[in-house]
Amino acid sequence: IISHQKEDFPGGAIAVLSNNGVVYKKCFGKMNVEQNLKVNENTLFDLASVAKHFTAIAIMLLEQEGKLDLDEDIRKYLRDLPNYEHKITIRNLLQHTSGIASTDWLRIMNGTSFDEVWNHNDEIRLLKQYSQLNFKPNTQHVYSNGGYSLLASIVEEVSGMTFGDFLKQRIFKPVDMKTALVNENPSLKLVNDACGYKVTEGRPIKVSSTNDYSYGSGNIWASINDMVKWGQNFFAPKVGNAEMIKRITNKYNTLEKGDSISYTYGFFVSKYKGVKLVEHQGGTPGFRNYFMLFPDDNLIIIASFNNENINARGIVNGIADILLVDRILEQPVKPRLEVDMNIELAKRFDGTYELADGMELTFKVEQDTFWLILPDDVRFQVFAEDDYNFFLKAFNAQCTFTSSDNGKVNKVVWHQNGRSFIGSRVGERVKLSIAEVEQFAGQYIQSDLNVEYPITFNDGKLYVHTPSTFKKYFNIDKLELTHISGDKFTTNRLGILVFTRDANGKVNGFLMPELGRLQNVKFELMQHNQR
Repeated sequence: IISHQKEDFPGGAIAVLSNNGVVYKKCFGKMNVEQNLKVNENTLFDLASVAKHFTAIAIMLLEQEGKLDLDEDIRKYLRDLPNYEHKITIRNLLQHTSGIASTDWLRIMNGTSFDEVWNHNDEIRLLKQYSQLNFKPNTQHVYSNGGYSLLASIVEEVSGMTFGDFLKQRIFKPVDMKTALVNENPSLKLVNDACGYKVTEGRPIKVSSTNDYSYGSGNIWASINDMVKWGQNFFAPKVGNAEMIKRITNKYNTLEKGDSISYTYGFFVSKYKGVKLVEHQGGTPGFRNYFMLFPDDNLIIIASFNNENINARGIVNGIADILLVDRILEQPVKPRLEVDMNIELAKRFDGTYELADGMELTFKVEQDTFWLILPDDVRFQVFAEDDYNFFLKAFNAQCTFTSSDNGKVNKVVWHQNGRSFIGSRVGERVKLSIAEVEQFAGQYIQSDLNVEYPITFNDGKLYVHTPSTFKKYFNIDKLELTHISGDKFTTNRLGILVFTRDANGKVNGFLMPELGRLQNVKFELMQHNQR
């Protein structure tokens, strides 16, 4: 902790619990730098997404009482939701397999700044507006804040209580979480709450509130004392029972094609250096949080920080390494052996390769050096392990080139963070005529979000213009569209954009298939731009 923290900087609170009690609890740094107020055991932190497991447990309590069914259609409980193409269950919402879009991305897409006051009614209204699913339920696992907002509304509908009151009466009070609360009301003045900060050029800068008062996916504020009481509930349940804890801490479901889901009831279940881990992290402007449960070791690590730049993961992992020193399995890092590169052979790999999400990787030999070139001409040198396998030294990534039956190199397999992504080689691009490009220029609208995305043709280039939120959060105001093939273009930073046509072959809209937590966003052509 000392290596990461300056005493006059924003700080945090950390606790370590075992089934025998509190092993460690300490506060450090400032809850308010300007007023020189120190973090204390009752300082409230915004838990961000760590709040999700409270929402999940609220649902489980109602299920336990026979008041809802996890496999029932959510429209049984929320009747004014859109008539989705597929049935969505409560279980789908719990596990992020519903296809419901994540509202953080919907707000960015429709130009709603996170500085604007946003309450739970706004959140649900947006979800009711947007009827497009990302995917057929239970075919993918894509994290969705919107799904957990709907779960909170289901709790309210079934219990007849506000979400905040339900958590207070059914969870916070029984375990003696004296100061925990759902921050659902702009008029509520928090007491002893930490200010959120970011560190810029070595100085802590206060982060303005997001003015977000929606709940279910976040917006629970709690102190380290509150969270210690809550952690003890996992060893000796006052809320729920041992069977509920067992369900929370074990994977139990698979996707339609049989892929295992690591997300249970507001927690990810995985292994940390060979030791079973149940965890969730939470981040929001100015705050970082972790809740880590090692169920086989009766150990919990809880951490909250009011500095969004602190290496929170490094701190909690470091604590785990100390406490589990006799249990963890350190995997030795196998050094990659660099060999002399066959430059002439490497030239066979020159070209651009397109990943499934539209990201493009360009490889090129220049002056006897093999380069990976990313959008905006960001370059990294590539080193050889053998004639077909390569690696980077700038960050931990590797790639393998493969050939078709005729011997021509046609794919690259990109390896990073334990995952592999296949990229297909892009053929020589056909240059479109001015008339062919101009057919795509026009005013386009996303009707559910009521937002227009103009596409213009200037100086021989095609651009899509985005709302002000893209400028505010990503420094994007327009994106050049680069033709790939047919009606498919790449935006580089926002993946692929595919134009659609009517029965007569006329352009009538476009589709953005992959925006992370938002997929298959459809836009309709309102009118073509006049020359």
